[in-house]
Amino acid sequence: MYKLNPECYGAMFAIPAGITDTYLAEASGNSIKTLLKIFRNPSGVVSVSEISEALSLSADEVLTALDYWVGKGILLFTDEGGNVKFVPKAKTAAEQNTKTDLSPAPAVKAPTEQTVLPKPTMEQIAVRIQEDETVRSLLTEAQSILGRTFGLDMQTTLLMLFDTYGLQKEVILTLIQHLADGGRGSTATVLRIGKSWAEREINTLDAANEYIQNDSAVNRLFTEFRMATGISNPRPTPKQSEYLLSWMQMGFSVEMIIKAYEETADRTGKPSFPYMNKILINWHSEGLKTTEAVEAGKIRHTAAKKAAEDKARSFDLNDAFQAALHASKKKTQKKAE
Repeated sequence: MYKLNPECYGAMFAIPAGITDTYLAEASGNSIKTLLKIFRNPSGVVSVSEISEALSLSADEVLTALDYWVGKGILLFTDEGGNVKFVPKAKTAAEQNTKTDLSPAPAVKAPTEQTVLPKPTMEQIAVRIQEDETVRSLLTEAQSILGRTFGLDMQTTLLMLFDTYGLQKEVILTLIQHLADGGRGSTATVLRIGKSWAEREINTLDAANEYIQNDSAVNRLFTEFRMATGISNPRPTPKQSEYLLSWMQMGFSVEMIIKAYEETADRTGKPSFPYMNKILINWHSEGLKTTEAVEAGKIRHTAAKKAAEDKARSFDLNDAFQAALHASKKKTQKKAE
């Protein structure tokens, strides 16, 4: 059995019983902690940054928790003047007459790599712009780089890259400048490449500039490759970019990559970057760096194969001769007997 230690009682604050009766089982740990922190403050007003620092939560985790309580009608979202900006929709009569389900909440599955992270809402973005100068300047400078004003989707994307994925403001702006220069400044591309940078821990200007140099070199290489082979897509896919970069790092020229493409087409009847990769890795291990070296290697391989076949054939003939000789001797011995 457990009971409260009387010595723990000191300063106290009230929590509405309805909250514990209704939401204790279903609310997340972060939501409960965030709400306790708010109730602990006598004024009932506390900033996202204060909660984040006090509870060791990210700003995104705090905003998600606050959104939960706003949706339940426990918290009100207001502007600086205290005017309510968001009111949860009223419950229907059926919802109001339904008894509270006090059964234990189902176990929450641990997040996986495929987990879809929640996007910041318009209200969350407004709060972040108001309280954080860095976020405000990020959005303003990004609009200047792209040369246009953008709506909720791009604001959401930039805030996710900053708050959720942890990219520095300067790194995000460098990414946007790079993509805008290449005519790829769409919201989807910014989010996809930004997430890739976060996963690769590209979060310094040096790392960002190195990526940009490699990306530019890969695009130039792909343009030459595309013109020589007639491939229709104007840009490489992310996976093709990885292959092209690895081939560049192995020291292969566009001529060698085209040669691997032709070899692949001859052997399989269709273009395949994974198959080309196997060919180029094999050439790299053999030290073949030019098309002339590849052709010379083919001649050596053909000669070696022929020599091996001739040797095997010679052994087979010798075995046949020995077998015939042995059979002849055995036959002679039987006649003699």
